[in-house]
Amino acid sequence: MKLGLHTYSLNMHGIGQAWAGFTSPWPRQLSTFQLFDLMVDLDLEGVHLDDGVLERLDPTYLQEAGSAARDAGLYLEYNFSMDRGGFGIGVQNDLAGAITTARHLGADIVKVGMDIRRPRPFAASRFHPEVMAELKMVAGLLTEAAPLASDCGIRLAVENHCDSFSEEIIWLLDRVDSPVVGACIDTVNGLHVTEDPMAAIERLAPRAFTNHFRDDRIEFQRWGFKLVGAAVGEGDIDMRRAYEHIRDHSPMDRINIETELETPLDDMHAALDMEIDAIRRSVRFCREELGIRRSDRS
Repeated sequence: MKLGLHTYSLNMHGIGQAWAGFTSPWPRQLSTFQLFDLMVDLDLEGVHLDDGVLERLDPTYLQEAGSAARDAGLYLEYNFSMDRGGFGIGVQNDLAGAITTARHLGADIVKVGMDIRRPRPFAASRFHPEVMAELKMVAGLLTEAAPLASDCGIRLAVENHCDSFSEEIIWLLDRVDSPVVGACIDTVNGLHVTEDPMAAIERLAPRAFTNHFRDDRIEFQRWGFKLVGAAVGEGDIDMRRAYEHIRDHSPMDRINIETELETPLDDMHAALDMEIDAIRRSVRFCREELGIRRSDRS
């Protein structure tokens, strides 16, 4: 099993897509090529990246970036959002464009975010008619894109983002029925739609090509609770059970750490240090506690 990083973990460094309207209060702190050097320093073997990492999208630059990653012994996966639900996640294009970007990079997986706008109440919206109309549309787009992905040696992985139940992802995959279209498991996201995250992990694992290996902490407050980002192994998800299920019941051979912390917005150096420290603790947990050993870089 290889160990990599979802670059959203470095969003305070300016590496990672904008999310929920957030704008960094300071300039980008890492170039794409510095990022690859940092991955090696952090004892990581791959990068799950998006357009927030890439400084340009022209083929020449993408090929140079891909070559630099391979020289560093890093696998690449490309994180893409359709941005159909009005969430405003980055500057994205259509599936064909995402596949082309991944091909130039040498990435072998494209993570697809559907960004479906769900009706409320969320807890009662599984297979809601409005959601089904969205899923049918996405299924059509994936079916159309699958031959191009196959020709490029790329697999498409649909994420259980904050917009979908795992059963809906399974329904979608069954409808598309393509060997190059599978799932991306986010180990926390089930909570966003009131689904047991472990049930989502177990349901999606056999159909998943990649993952966001994430661990949040639940903090109870006077008016309810909130999810607070944590290093892997320090939150309220059973990450050992999650890893063992992925290891034993899925075709995946990579774990992509994802962390997202509450960091100060008035102290850049403190925020950057917090991100790096959380990644280091996550790597240590995965290596020492879960036994994810470094693969042969040769």
